[in-house]
Amino acid sequence: MQTSYPQLSFTQPNPEQDASTTLRWFQSPNGRETLLLMGNAEHELTIPSLKSEQETLKEFIDLKTANKQLTWMIRMDKRIIGVAWIELVENHGVKSPSAHLMIGDIEFRGKGIGSVTMIALIEYIKNNIKTSAVYSRHLKSNIAVASMNRKIGFVDDGEPYVDENELEWQNVILAV
Repeated sequence: MQTSYPQLSFTQPNPEQDASTTLRWFQSPNGRETLLLMGNAEHELTIPSLKSEQETLKEFIDLKTANKQLTWMIRMDKRIIGVAWIELVENHGVKSPSAHLMIGDIEFRGKGIGSVTMIALIEYIKNNIKTSAVYSRHLKSNIAVASMNRKIGFVDDGEPYVDENELEWQNVILAV
């Protein structure tokens, strides 16, 4: 995928190399907040380990093999700063294809990288997947992601809803 940031690139997950970075994100003082902003319920949070992070990254590879999800590690220069993915099947009530991202390295939040990444995901979908729309969702309380989605052109797709964990979500849609 190409972006307007020449130093921004996307690579396939490598569980042996990348898990130590993702573990560092979630073990940091802001790690719990990151997981909550992504929509994990408080009772679902566990203490991360290198093994659990490797298993998560291996799951991303398995989902690609099953043609259910495409996942990339977001790199700024040579540093992994986040994860971006496209769901190829409906998941959690969000139609497909749906685009999602997480900037795990808080040093890189609020710098426009999320928007640039989301636009790259949308372009990838437009060029590689037959569809008339791209979907996503965000926690109603995650104002930064809601604002980013609006700036890109997403609009609400239905009313907000509360999931089984009592988290309030808003599905969004972008015509392509």
